[in-house]
Amino acid sequence: MNGGGDPYPFPNRTVRRAVEPFGAFSPADWYGKPAPAYDWLVDGCLLRGTVGMLSGDGGIGKSLLMQQLLTAASIGRNWLGLATAPCKGFGFFCEDDKDELHRRQERINEHYDCEHPDVDTLYVSRVGMENVLMEFDRRTDRMTPTPLWDQLQTAVLDFGAQLVLIDTIADAYGGNEIVRNQVRRFITELRRLAVRIQGAVIVTAHPSLTGMSSGTGLSGSTAWHNSVRSRMYLTKPRKADGGGDDEEEGMNERILKTMKNNQGPGAGKVPLLWQDGVFVRDDRNSSSNWIDRLDLDLRLVELLRQLVTNGSMVQAAYEYRGGFVNVARTYPEFRLCSQAAIIGAQERLLASGKIVRVELGSPAKRRKYLRPEELRYPGEES
Repeated sequence: MNGGGDPYPFPNRTVRRAVEPFGAFSPADWYGKPAPAYDWLVDGCLLRGTVGMLSGDGGIGKSLLMQQLLTAASIGRNWLGLATAPCKGFGFFCEDDKDELHRRQERINEHYDCEHPDVDTLYVSRVGMENVLMEFDRRTDRMTPTPLWDQLQTAVLDFGAQLVLIDTIADAYGGNEIVRNQVRRFITELRRLAVRIQGAVIVTAHPSLTGMSSGTGLSGSTAWHNSVRSRMYLTKPRKADGGGDDEEEGMNERILKTMKNNQGPGAGKVPLLWQDGVFVRDDRNSSSNWIDRLDLDLRLVELLRQLVTNGSMVQAAYEYRGGFVNVARTYPEFRLCSQAAIIGAQERLLASGKIVRVELGSPAKRRKYLRPEELRYPGEES
């Protein structure tokens, strides 16, 4: 495969795997130690060290949505209103050629107001190639990783990616989708990679006709749903009368459903709109109307004004504890506001110019901060 010079030994290449440490421990070991907080790669949606799944019918936009996620994480921006932890991304695309990825990336960059060099991701396009990562013995269900799996792991580790996309299961999985043991072994191997990179692996899948009609978004064994730690389903909104194809005005609408999240409720149902070549949150029919959003915006501007006037340096990045989103949620009047709602308000206020983002600090350690338009930080150039 890679010979004796392989810098990343993969002990599972042979059919017979060495017995791993048993790993018993006692709750007494935790005495006096606070439980660690969840380490989200995508807030409330995707944890480090786990495997997630996005299912959806062909052509509905799964690959585009995942390319948006890889981009958002690589530049430290929110994805559909959800905060991401800045990290390198790796996209293993089996159904989209290089030109299509290029076209999508230009529209995604326009959406995030960034340039190609800003996007710290690595893409692999393998249209028309053999892309099986794991093969199985039909009699014993034993799994054997393919040389392509070794190549993928080496590329991910060399690049330092922490968010890995495999698009799709239909191409990468060499087993029988209804055989529970095979499914679990495949997902377990992906989770080994997620733990090793201290990140997450997300796979895309096509639902069966039954899965689409029932609304579950599943295909094959329920082990797919049970083995991943989080699962989302991208679908189109159903007509109120339940009949016929989507009407023309609804062709660009989608619903992103959280079907499973072991560590929390996630985002529930997120209405999306395909707009200018990307997906954005669709707040047109939100129960939070424009008056509620305006009120939230005004209260957040006033809070930021108080913080800056009192000498606080308020960071712009969502992922920092000192970031405006997290600081705001420590105040009683904002505790019932979701992180996504405050992120959305911050983006609206930046777009309108009511608050501005400034970069301060030494050349070796510069950070971005927020302030109201009319105020200045000490030492800031006028």
